[in-house]
Amino acid sequence: MSLIKSQQIIHINSAFRNSGTDSDFTYTIPIKPDNEFTHCAVISVSIPKSYYLIPEGENTFTINENGSSYTITIPPGNYNITSFIYVLNNLFQHTAGTNHYSVSFPDSKTEAQTGKMTFTHTNIQHNSEFVFENNHLPEVMGFARGSTNQFIIGQNSSSLVSTNVCNFQRESTIFLHSDIGSNGGQDDILLELFASGNPDLSNINFENNGNLEEHSKLLTNNLTNNVRFSLSDEFRTGIDLNGINMLITLCFYQKEDINRLLTGFIKYVTLYLQQEEQRRIENENKKKK
Repeated sequence: MSLIKSQQIIHINSAFRNSGTDSDFTYTIPIKPDNEFTHCAVISVSIPKSYYLIPEGENTFTINENGSSYTITIPPGNYNITSFIYVLNNLFQHTAGTNHYSVSFPDSKTEAQTGKMTFTHTNIQHNSEFVFENNHLPEVMGFARGSTNQFIIGQNSSSLVSTNVCNFQRESTIFLHSDIGSNGGQDDILLELFASGNPDLSNINFENNGNLEEHSKLLTNNLTNNVRFSLSDEFRTGIDLNGINMLITLCFYQKEDINRLLTGFIKYVTLYLQQEEQRRIENENKKKK
């Protein structure tokens, strides 16, 4: 057990960073000199949910068929299932060599909702496959990261059904990292935030209303140099806030060991009782005289 001996609150705005971007930046902590701080804790965070479901650099997949390859490039941005199906069918129709592909999704009014896409290929003269990179796009389409998925040839067409339920939530959980603190040497995560309940283009907010030590990390940085902060998903892939700043409030503090305080208190009480006993004995002796 411990108590806080001394502390300092620091407010950080990524807009006033030394270098980097709003989601991965360095910042000089204006800590008071001659401090003996041992821990830091996140007091509050406000992170804009301005990152995209499909960001730049994670927006392509490949179609292989009959010795030829075609790249489908999806415009970066946020989508729901309706807009995504529309855009993808339009890309199939207007990308050279892929106009015999189409995609559909169960109609919730007339079909069981499986949460999976069905891709159809009308040319059955050769095999076809979708190849995905190791990013979030295949999860949106219901496939595993970095997977290759073969169409099944039928009588009049071949088809491919998503192997997993489509995931239209970019990240249900995001992580705030910093080289300022450590979880016992295991990682550099300052805070885990749950984002699934926040709509796109809103803010993900956190406020520490409990015990300060629940979100404390042991300091690893001497606070004299630039401190790095960054956001990532569970795969440690960086998250792009697209130019919108985040706010972080940290508490730096020095722990006061309660065991030492208790030891001192016990010594004080023991001495006090001894003195009281001595006075009692002296008073009794006086009365006898």
